[in-house]
Amino acid sequence: MGREFESYFGIDFGTTSSAVVGINKLKGISKIVKYGDEEGLPIPSVVAIDRKTGEVFTGRDAWARQMELSESCEYISSIKTILDSDAIWQIGGREWNAVDIAAEIFKTLKDNVTGRNKVELKHATVAIPIGFSSAKRTKLREAAQRAGIIIDTMVSESTAAFFANYHSLKSATNVVVFDWGGGTLDISVLRHEKGRVAELATGGMEKAGDEIDRQIALRMHRKIARTKGKEIAFDAMPPMAQDVMRVRSEKAKRALSDSDTVRFNINKYGEYGVCREILEYDWFRDIVEPFVTAAIDCLQQTISQSGLGAANIDRILMVGGSSNLRPLQEEIEKIYGDKLYYPEETMWNVGEGAAMLARNPGGYYSNQQVTMLLSDNTPFELLGTDVNLQNWHKEYNFGIVDPDSSARFVFSGSQDIDSSLDKYRSIDLPLYKFLQEKVIVKALVDENRVFRVLVRSTMRADEFQRVWEYAGLKFYYKLK
Repeated sequence: MGREFESYFGIDFGTTSSAVVGINKLKGISKIVKYGDEEGLPIPSVVAIDRKTGEVFTGRDAWARQMELSESCEYISSIKTILDSDAIWQIGGREWNAVDIAAEIFKTLKDNVTGRNKVELKHATVAIPIGFSSAKRTKLREAAQRAGIIIDTMVSESTAAFFANYHSLKSATNVVVFDWGGGTLDISVLRHEKGRVAELATGGMEKAGDEIDRQIALRMHRKIARTKGKEIAFDAMPPMAQDVMRVRSEKAKRALSDSDTVRFNINKYGEYGVCREILEYDWFRDIVEPFVTAAIDCLQQTISQSGLGAANIDRILMVGGSSNLRPLQEEIEKIYGDKLYYPEETMWNVGEGAAMLARNPGGYYSNQQVTMLLSDNTPFELLGTDVNLQNWHKEYNFGIVDPDSSARFVFSGSQDIDSSLDKYRSIDLPLYKFLQEKVIVKALVDENRVFRVLVRSTMRADEFQRVWEYAGLKFYYKLK
């Protein structure tokens, strides 16, 4: 294609759906492309594998046929939440682990991009939740690599969402990102100053769009049962009927966020046959209201945790598909009014922000200290604040004060480190008990933004090296 054509990709690898957004630049003109499924939506993060043949089903087809496929397939969803687990599935004559499953989703995302306009997805910036563990980051990178995608960098989902809307929010200092999708609600309180974004507090809950869909399906089923005068439990309905009900319920949810009534039609719903219902907004609101109440409570708690107070919040950025729910918008408007900001196509914002940062990458800088306590209990700074974390590493040499059989290294610098159990904030290094022995301490921030300390004795082989990891490192992102 030559140097005239360039593509930058951002991936939002979600619990229930994943989005790929590309910025394609041709002859100086940039175009944002959202690589959705046949309905123009992010691709469901589900994988079904046939128990006998090993055939793999993914995406919208696998999502829409969940109950049907579950009869012959191992159906796996929400793999993002168990990426760091040791779960093993014996399916279709081979062994599958969490990385294998996640790789199938990445392959689907890659194939969808290639199939749309022959642009190959080779590199991407991937958005991850705040608090994503070191093991999950490592395995996410491995899964992408198996699909032929190199993760150039990882960015927090809230930071990506903020930068996707930077031109509309750049005058705001304290911004809340309210990201309510299909699987979770994730809330981040950010401070924006001179192009740098730091995370002050986070919160969330696991009540989200998928559970709302299920509650609508259950309530709709009971309504049909009363109309038909025949009681059959929803779980006793044929798998294909359950799938149809769940898909129709999800579509009704979207429609009732814009309309006061919607026609709910199923041509063949098991023994109930043809079903025709008119659903009204008040009926829908009654189902959604408990979820909305919980979401707003979570938002208020997270703002309180940040120490800012609601009056000091400048804007609340509403992203994720469930942020479009009208019952939520009606209630949250009463509390926060003109502080709310709804971008276009909220479900694509995280992926779009990741793509923007792939095109114009910034840098991560430390927003806290990490120290090591010396033998006299004085702190020795390993990492200070405002340090550029790109390829950052330091090495120190320490002498042995007492000829003990081991040396304990205790780390500090932030409340979460100090309040953790000893086994998580200290390491013991075996020694030879010679005073001339030296200890080498190497501190670094790896490609997954995990802070690591490696300690070893000059008189012992590398196999005796000890490692301390800290995935909760606080940092800020700054555009270059």
